[in-house]
Amino acid sequence: MKIVAIFADKLFAFKYEGETENEYDRLLDLWTDTEYVRNFLNANEKDIPKNKTKRQFVKYIREDAICIDEQLIKITETTDQSLSYFFQALDNNEYQFKVLSLQKGRQHCLRLYAIKIDEDTFVITGGAIKLPLQHLMQDRAHTQLELSKLNKAKRYLEENGVNDNDSFYEFLNEN
Repeated sequence: MKIVAIFADKLFAFKYEGETENEYDRLLDLWTDTEYVRNFLNANEKDIPKNKTKRQFVKYIREDAICIDEQLIKITETTDQSLSYFFQALDNNEYQFKVLSLQKGRQHCLRLYAIKIDEDTFVITGGAIKLPLQHLMQDRAHTQLELSKLNKAKRYLEENGVNDNDSFYEFLNEN
């Protein structure tokens, strides 16, 4: 595993062994790939509400992926907003700051999963399409995989002594 900078030394992403891209770029490529999204929707048809079509979701997902990218660029380029505006605690019952907290950023049915290092420093571990009729990450194999990646990334950071912003940047400089 390797951590690469995405935006302005605030947002980072894991690049996993065997992958050619970091998770952020990989996901944006997938979410804007009509064929990939159509295949995903065909495989997960039961999670699509009856009053919506697959064609609508292909369009929504593509637009949402572009919107996520634009939002994150805007947040990282301005000083009046932190990435905490986009990323929220994965556990909806978590209300206070926790070291290496598991986080999610969402735009309709797209999720980016990340580890929160500090108020304005995050490392993306992966992401998923989470359709409206799917409720918990444990409900589907593709979101279970993302939960596993989140936990593995957190362990990796802990094992390498990352527990705050300073130790994170020290770790990056050493690797």
